[in-house]
Formats: sequence, C-alpha cells, structure tokens
Amino acid sequence: MGSEKKISVVMCTYNGERFLREQLDSILNQTLLPVEIIVQDDGSTDSTYEILIEYAAKSSLIKPFKNDGVHGINSNFFRAMRRASANYIALCDQDDVWDVDKLLLQAESIGDKMLCSGFSVPFSTEGYPVSYDHRRPNYHILRVAYLGALHGHTFLIKKELLNYLPDGEHCPYLYDWQLQLVAAAAESIVFVDRTLVHFRRYEGAATANLPVDNRLVSRSTRQYITTTLFHHRELQAAVRERFAKILTLLDSLPFQTQAMKECREMALLQLHQGLRAYCKRTFFFVCQRRHLFYAADNRPILLWLRALYFAFSCGYYYRYVLKQKK
Repeated sequence: MGSEKKISVVMCTYNGERFLREQLDSILNQTLLPVEIIVQDDGSTDSTYEILIEYAAKSSLIKPFKNDGVHGINSNFFRAMRRASANYIALCDQDDVWDVDKLLLQAESIGDKMLCSGFSVPFSTEGYPVSYDHRRPNYHILRVAYLGALHGHTFLIKKELLNYLPDGEHCPYLYDWQLQLVAAAAESIVFVDRTLVHFRRYEGAATANLPVDNRLVSRSTRQYITTTLFHHRELQAAVRERFAKILTLLDSLPFQTQAMKECREMALLQLHQGLRAYCKRTFFFVCQRRHLFYAADNRPILLWLRALYFAFSCGYYYRYVLKQKK
C-alpha cells in the first residue's frame, strides 16, 4: 500500500521568501505526510532561512539546513538528497504548490519503479505568460537524452537511484535530467495521469522561460530552421560533447534493457561525422521517430519530416551555447 511507504521531502531554497510559506503549507497538508521535510538553503540573503526556522518551530517534520556560501542548484540538491533517511524521496521547489494528494497518489503508483512523475500545471499570480501542454509526456530514453521530458519538482524517486550517479553533483547537466535519464535507461519510470503540482511562473524564477509556439507555421518554427541552418557547426559540436558524456554514463550502468541498447546506439551515431554517419543517423531517427518526438500520432507526416531533418537540427536543443560564445 502507498500509505506504508516512508517518504522524505527534499527542498532546496534560495531567496524564496515570497512564496515559501505557501509551498510549505501545501506539503504539511498532504493526505500522506512525509516522515521529514529536509530544506537546504543555498546562502539566501533575504528572510528565507528565518521562515524555515519559524516553520521548524511549529512542525518537527521540517529540518532546515544552511550552506556556507552558494553551491548552485545541482550541488545543493544532491547534497540535500543524501540527507534523506527514508527510502523514497520527493523533490520539491520552493515556489510551487502541491496538490493535497500528491504524495499519496505517487506512493500508490510507483510500484517497483525507481521514478514516478505526473502532470505539473503552470500558473501565475503576477501576469507572467503561461501555457499548458495537455499531452502525456514522452519520457522514452531517446527523447530524454536530448532534453528532460519530466519536471524534477514532480519526482518521487527510490533513494537507490542516487547510487547510479556517484558524480552527479559535478555533472554539468541538471539533477532532474540525470535522474530521469538513468531511470529511463532502466525502463523504470511510471507516470501518474493527474495534476500533482501547480507550477508557479514569474519573472526571476530559476526556470523562467516564455511559452513556445509549436505550430508548424510560426515564428518559433522559422527560428528553429534558421538557427539550425546558420549555426549547424557549433550546435553539432555541442551534440557530440553531450553524447560523449551520455555514453560514458550509460557504460557505467548495470542495466540490460532495450532502451539502454537503443540509446547507446544513438550516442555512438552522434559521435561520428561525415556523410555516411549522417545517413545512418537519419535512418535511425526515421525508424525511432515515435520515441523521439512529441508530435501527436494523428500527424504521421510531421513525424516523418521531423525525423528526416533531425540529424541536421537536433543541436537546436543546445542553442544556449551560441549565447555563451557572444
């Protein structure tokens, strides 16, 4: 039974005084309470830590910790997760609001899987533009390898998942992507078709970004094509760098799954250059198109078009490297 599972909630904070109380209240009001709420502050300069001390005085579940200086999101989360005493860890951001049944639904759903996620619905109380994709996310490893398909703030994980990321704290990629990549490699993810988290959007949030127009004919699509055409060399270098790291990680894992085999094949294809390698990648992407993209099943032509262009355009996910070089 889900109610028999012991869960540690792990939250990391940094200058979160504006919305922290609402999030803490939503955790303390869960129908299935955690055994502890570990909150590790990363050198806030506002009243965040004072709020944590205030709540800790009211509830013995809350265990506040304060870093000496600023360690960054990855280091802070991995260090905080290692403090957890329970065998299950629920990851938590400082500014969202949990559905009252979040932990109960996930505890009942995770079964023998290593990671459980669910829907996260964005909202704003300050006029920040939001959009919501109602589609069930594609969390096959071939998609996850390019970008995280699931939101870390929805995760319930088995603590043993951390054992497969011994150097996760020092990896340049975000903690939630690392966790879902390993879980996807083990084919050990379950998704709850319910809203678990109300995901606050506002100017200044760590993950703040404007909604993207995904229509076939749109400014976003035109930007996608022009960026991949004019910056192909730089973007493909970023792809090779990423997949070299992915291949190293995959080779360290003990799993013998079909997902692992397919992702390793894709990683090797991405590391080779030249026309022949390009053609092999394109053939692979066409064959694996339903595992790679978010396009709806009723648009098979779009799937084919994206697959045919993907060997050229997959670097678009890493266009941030272009800004870093300016």
